[in-house]
Amino acid sequence: MGIDLRHNFLKKLYHTFFFSESEHRSYEYFKTRKKRLENSKLILVQSVEDLAYYSLFGSIVNTLNAKENIYVEQYIQRNLTLGATSDIGSFLKSIFLNNRLRDNKWIRLYASFSDGLAYRHEGSSSLLFDIKAFIKAYKIYSNIESKEELLTLVVEEIKVGDLIYDSYLRFKSAPTVDVNDFYLCIVLWQTMRNIEMTNKYFDQKKPSILLTSYSTYIQHGIAVRIAVKKGTKVYSFGNYQSFSKELKLEDVYHTANYSKYKEQFLKLEEQEQCLGLSRDALESRLNGGIDTATAYMKKSAYVVSEIDVPNVKGSIIVFLHDFFDSPHIYGNMVFPDFLEWIEFTIKVFEKNNISYFLKPHPNQIGDSQKVIDGLKLKYPNARFLSTKITNKQLVNAGMCVGISVYGTVAHELVYMGIPVIMVAQNPHSSYGFCFEAEDKEQYEKLIRRYKTLKLIKNVKSEVESFYYMHNVKPQEMQLLINSVLELYTFDFSKYQDIELDTLLKKIQNNKAFKDFIQTLVQIKG
Repeated sequence: MGIDLRHNFLKKLYHTFFFSESEHRSYEYFKTRKKRLENSKLILVQSVEDLAYYSLFGSIVNTLNAKENIYVEQYIQRNLTLGATSDIGSFLKSIFLNNRLRDNKWIRLYASFSDGLAYRHEGSSSLLFDIKAFIKAYKIYSNIESKEELLTLVVEEIKVGDLIYDSYLRFKSAPTVDVNDFYLCIVLWQTMRNIEMTNKYFDQKKPSILLTSYSTYIQHGIAVRIAVKKGTKVYSFGNYQSFSKELKLEDVYHTANYSKYKEQFLKLEEQEQCLGLSRDALESRLNGGIDTATAYMKKSAYVVSEIDVPNVKGSIIVFLHDFFDSPHIYGNMVFPDFLEWIEFTIKVFEKNNISYFLKPHPNQIGDSQKVIDGLKLKYPNARFLSTKITNKQLVNAGMCVGISVYGTVAHELVYMGIPVIMVAQNPHSSYGFCFEAEDKEQYEKLIRRYKTLKLIKNVKSEVESFYYMHNVKPQEMQLLINSVLELYTFDFSKYQDIELDTLLKKIQNNKAFKDFIQTLVQIKG
């Protein structure tokens, strides 16, 4: 047993820096043998350390390459390391396992279909460059007096405050920002470096297209915001509602653009048929079925649990978020982070003697449980629900109102007849079936009068309309989204060549994918 563990550890360590068998096979699959000219249309690709994104970007590049002359460069986004400052062991681990040698493996892998390295966030700058960037960062750090001030920070005409805030939460592994913590200065320093090298690259090379996974955190978001500002076409692939999303100056978030859902629905023909499709899908989902919107899930979230449901009759249920997930993926929210939100909410409950329960996020990372343990100690009267209890069980047990920051659980609850309070811009914002607070005062008033909250007329039709706009797609597009979701959950460690080839060909032969490639072809170099 000990020998097996040592063998597995050494094997994992080796493959941190050198190709595994599956990575080598993937390299050969995407290897481009066509010599490309540097003055061709320039495509910049984010070097994501994930074989699914690597395969998706490789499929896009090689398909585009067959249609026109292109030149492809990659950028390495690694900079901050998760939890590196938590203790000396984590710090040493970050040095030995997240470094230039690890980057080199992914550079070699992406070189199968790219022609050059654009820039690295780490390891490519001079000492003088880094000193100047640190001085800029320290001046900003010294002058920031509040979280709200940090969130509105703009540098070089680029809004970066939200990216810095979310990066601090994620990589510090902290549920809220301490503006006096020197780690914030480190994040600001890396931000200054990212801005300088990204601006320099875009000014010199002027890429026509940027392919990225997400637009959150400083690793992704700075490149996205600089690119759209300088006129580069940017496409992200990080949400389940679409195959790709073109990001623009007025919408730099990779999440689905929900702002005109209702307006767009009212322009559709055969609206009753659309509502019927949504109705069938929603009813199926709430009865434990897998619909097109949850095709990537192995098990429905609405399979009834055998765990006893506590007495929630007349109570408010708060649906918690992962405390370290990016809180600003939809833009503005009333609170700077999820911890401030839930602590404010609990205090309102207890001040007004309101019965409530808290339900943790089912997919939260391990450190979120530590935050919940802290909340249990700080607020001993708070009652927590098992994540295995379904929302339908809570509705049937008599819950009164639901609260979420921006979760899509909201439309499910409303569809089952439960009013929902929200405190951020969210996918439902263009509809009126949720109570969306604009500030803390309004939020507290909504909580205090929770017993009087009533659903709007025709609420089920409104939810069905939202669901159609958010989840129901034309057949070819839905097939493409489902195929990409299969790719995102594909087990690259055990795959047979024919399995990956079949899946990638299904993507490449899809009409919606071909239409996307044609869109890229039409972009001028």
